[in-house]
Parts: sequence; C-alpha cells; structure tokens
Amino acid sequence: MTITNSSSNRSSLTSVVRSTQTFGLATSEGHACRSQISAVVRDIESSAVKEIVTVVFDDLLRLLECLDLIEVHLRKVDSADQTFALFQLIHDDARALVDFVQTEVLRPEAVTGELFDTLDGISFAVNHDLQRVFETNPSPSGEGKTHAIAGRLYRAHDVLTNCLQQSTITLAMVFDPELNGARLFNNSDMRFRQSLELCEDLAQLIQLVEAVEENPAEFGPLVDGIQKFRNESMELLMYSDWPQFENLCEQIDPQRKAQQLEDVLHQFRCYLETLLGQVRMRAVLANVFPLGFGDQRFSPARAESAPPHYEHSDFNNLALAV
Repeated sequence: MTITNSSSNRSSLTSVVRSTQTFGLATSEGHACRSQISAVVRDIESSAVKEIVTVVFDDLLRLLECLDLIEVHLRKVDSADQTFALFQLIHDDARALVDFVQTEVLRPEAVTGELFDTLDGISFAVNHDLQRVFETNPSPSGEGKTHAIAGRLYRAHDVLTNCLQQSTITLAMVFDPELNGARLFNNSDMRFRQSLELCEDLAQLIQLVEAVEENPAEFGPLVDGIQKFRNESMELLMYSDWPQFENLCEQIDPQRKAQQLEDVLHQFRCYLETLLGQVRMRAVLANVFPLGFGDQRFSPARAESAPPHYEHSDFNNLALAV
C-alpha cells in the first residue's frame, strides 16, 4: 500500500463531519496551527521524510479539528448516541493512522533515529489512549440518557485531544526543537482542568507513599493508588515522563529488603514531589499557584534531601506541558 492510497482510506470522518450542518467550520486557531506545521514541514530536506511526516501531521490535525467540532455537543445528553457514533468514527480513523505508522512507516528504509523513535512513541501513545477510551467505555445503549454519560464523553474528548496534541507537538519538535507548544494550541480551559486534576492525583499518591514510609502495613493502598494513577492520570503527564514513572513504579516491590524498599520509596516520593512542583508551575495555573507559592513539602531544603542519583536529573524539565 502506498502512502497516497493509505491516506485516502482515512477520509470517512472528514466527509461525515463536513456534511453535518450542525458542526461549523474549523476554528481560526486550527488554521493557525496548520500554518505553523506547514512551515515546519516545508523546511524538511528529505522528500521521502517530508511525504511521510505530511501524512502523519495531516491525520493528527484532522482528528483534532473533528474533536474540536464536536466539543459543543459533549454536554447535550439527548444527543449522546450521535456523539458516541462520531467518537467511533474518530476511533476508526485514529486506528488507521496507528496501522499506517506501524506497517508503512516504522521500517529501517523509511525512517531512522529520533524520527523513528518519535513515531514509534506516537503510535504507542495513540493506541494506548484509544484502548483506554473505547475498550473501557462501551456505548451508552441500555444505560439511559444520564449526565454520567455526558461526563464520560467529556473525559474521552479530553483524553484524545491531549494525546493528539502532544503527538503533534512531539513530532514537530523533532524538526524544530525551539517550537513552543503553547503557540500551536490554544486550549487553556482543558489544560487548566487537567493540570488541577494532575496536581490532586499526584498529591494523593505522595500521601500514600508517606503512609507506607511510616507504616509498611499500608503497602496495599499504595499499590492500588499507583495502578489507579496509571489507568486514569498518567496520560496527563508528558509522554517523555512515562518511562521514568514506570521504572520507579516497577522498583516498588514489597519483597525487597527493608532498607532497599525504604530507599526506593524515598526516591519515588522525591520524584513525585518534584513532578508536582513542576506541574504547579504550568502557565495555566499561574493564578492558582503564584510564583513562589508552596509549603514546606516543596521547599528547597526538602528537595536537597533527594538521593545523589537524582542530583543531576532532568526533574526541572518535567511536566512543563502547555
């Protein structure tokens, strides 16, 4: 299958949305984003790479535009069935994008190096969030028209929007490392909600770690809390943070010797505290957590207690998503 043919097979969602009069045109922000992405692509020297990247960018932005167009219907309980149907079309088109990347792009003769790793990561992230949204949230048939359904739609919209935006920013930064993600997407309301939620979830996880440090019998709730964070909150982190978070989680094993477990829990708590501090520094939370706002838990003295392994880490670069 050629790139052209593969791209033409992913057009069902676009045609349906454009033919639905209740949905308007793409926003001016969307057009501005496409313009900036076009400038990034224009500077790619390799024609083969440019062709591949153009297809991926086009699909990512088209899916984001469709999500933007259906946002107004998310709280309309009476149209939940129709909105779920549109989400299914988004699923099908996003799944086609993942299949395209995995079968047509991730080949040594097609792309290499950082671009290969980035596209592989995008494929994993999109597939991960598609499973979270669709496999754990069946259609509303038989549940009745309740506001709980509308809440699920809103959550699905946020998860997919976040995933596709991060994927777009990450791919663009392969070719323009100085690119500012905040200039690509103007969605401060969603980022505000997500950042507050992430702060709360990280704080709860820190409390669970502290409870185990004080009483090892509290290990069970910590395991449950880590799994809950993985299932519900991890996608709110930057994708680049996922491996480090997972690596630390895998080291938390009750079978470890007491001193080893104590060290791992200390490292994990320091990591979570630093991560929470960085999330609170996001621009969208500037009015909630002014510069310098904090308590003793996040003071410089507490940060200095981190183990030597983390003295030269990239903690200060974590979680600075727009």
